[in-house]
Amino acid sequence: MLTVTDLNQVRDTLHYPVVSIGAFDGIHKGHQAIIQFLVERARDKQGTSIVMTFNPHPQRLISPATAPPLLQTPEQKERILAQMNVDVLVRFPFSRELSLLSPEQFLNDILFPWKVREIVVGRNFRFGHKRAGDFETLRRLSALRGIPVHGIEPVEFRRVRISSTRVRTLLKEGRMELARRLLGRPFQLRGTVVRGAGNGAILGFPTANLEPHNELIPAVGVYGGRAHVGELIKPCVINIGFRPTLYERPEGVPVVEAHLLDFSGDLYGTTLSIDFCLRLRGEKRFDSVESLKKQIAKDIKVTRKYLERLQLRRP
Repeated sequence: MLTVTDLNQVRDTLHYPVVSIGAFDGIHKGHQAIIQFLVERARDKQGTSIVMTFNPHPQRLISPATAPPLLQTPEQKERILAQMNVDVLVRFPFSRELSLLSPEQFLNDILFPWKVREIVVGRNFRFGHKRAGDFETLRRLSALRGIPVHGIEPVEFRRVRISSTRVRTLLKEGRMELARRLLGRPFQLRGTVVRGAGNGAILGFPTANLEPHNELIPAVGVYGGRAHVGELIKPCVINIGFRPTLYERPEGVPVVEAHLLDFSGDLYGTTLSIDFCLRLRGEKRFDSVESLKKQIAKDIKVTRKYLERLQLRRP
């Protein structure tokens, strides 16, 4: 997949551009339905599938006080789009000037000069100054130039529309299994391994302390998941919290740490990707270090069994 900041950089080399526009934060199942249609439509026309997104997220400029934490890093988004066989990702610079464009100005000044042949968006698509344009606006103005617009219906789960906002809420509540069903994959957090206090090794369960790259950190608690170490994938138990039993961090920013099972090696300075598969329990203060060690051993056992069942359920 090619990543650019302006399609004009490669416009003349593209055949039959089919474009989709959106923030696509999290690339949940609703986003996936749009992108899959986009890729299939471009393939049918021997054309080029193009996803246009914005950098930074529009709300960061329009309303920074209410802008939500993003579900993904730019690298995570790019990797998933590449896996979905998107040909080109446009990370278009978003500015105050761009936010003031009317729907007509946005199309005439930004999108149509790319010589797009078809457009694919969700039926709830909004664009232009104060989100004044909707799907019907886009279809009407595009029709004047002979450009078909395809509207993809929202994807629902339990009769509620899947959205990035809903996924964020679930993660903040620690409801990882439900979030996984909306995303179509476990929520993944990336981070750089940094040095901690070393108490994990003393307990007999050495941990990799992460400095997160993601903006959104799940709820405080203990989770079972998978750690991606280069090409290796290892089961792990993840703790997000303040380590109350060890009196290390009674307040402030919670620590994110992962105990990798069946792994030994120096991870300091490397980047880990951690999949959150299930919530095991909330963080609590134990009466003794021995009680804590027994609970961690139980957490490991539950995680192993869960991941074995998860593997068996895969097609």
